[in-house]
Amino acid sequence: MKTKKMIRSSLFILIASMFTTSLFGQIRFGVKADVGLNNPRFNSEALKVENMTSYSIGPSIEAMFPFAVIDFGIEASLLYNDNRMTVANLTDGASATSNEVSNRYLYLPLNAKIKFGLGMLPLRMYAVAGPYASYLISGDGIDLQDVQADIKAKEFQAGANIGLGLELFRMLQVGVNYGVQLTDNYAVEQPNWNDPLNGKSETWSISAALYF
Repeated sequence: MKTKKMIRSSLFILIASMFTTSLFGQIRFGVKADVGLNNPRFNSEALKVENMTSYSIGPSIEAMFPFAVIDFGIEASLLYNDNRMTVANLTDGASATSNEVSNRYLYLPLNAKIKFGLGMLPLRMYAVAGPYASYLISGDGIDLQDVQADIKAKEFQAGANIGLGLELFRMLQVGVNYGVQLTDNYAVEQPNWNDPLNGKSETWSISAALYF
């Protein structure tokens, strides 16, 4: 039921964005994909976390208002996001084994966006900035020694991001994004577990979008 409510809420945000921007000069729909660039590793006396990868894909809407020099508007997306990492419990000593953990989210970035041309070239530069929210769809529990129940990812995450990129022929957009996470991924009380599991608070990613 929670997942259905999340999906309905996400769709409502996209539809609301579309109606509130009905006066904008240009509304376009497209497909957007995002791949994480930084895959750090975090170690403590208890845990080793590495191979932290992420990708997202899904529909997107762009609504722009043309000015004399630049275009200004918003971009909203509803993306399926998959985060993966390898977790090893170092307290098991020589018998320590690695576990592959995957968490899947509905990822909703909502950005203010500006575009401006580069002379006679068929290129335009764009910049985006705004908040995002993520809702957990499903995830793998982390089974650690001396813990009665598996540690699971939080159901809600939030943060902010900024990005720069280029648009070719007013269709294909490719850019680089920097994000800052404002919430923790996991709720754990032990510092030896918290630091590795919640250490990735900053992200770099490359994105591509095709608008029609």
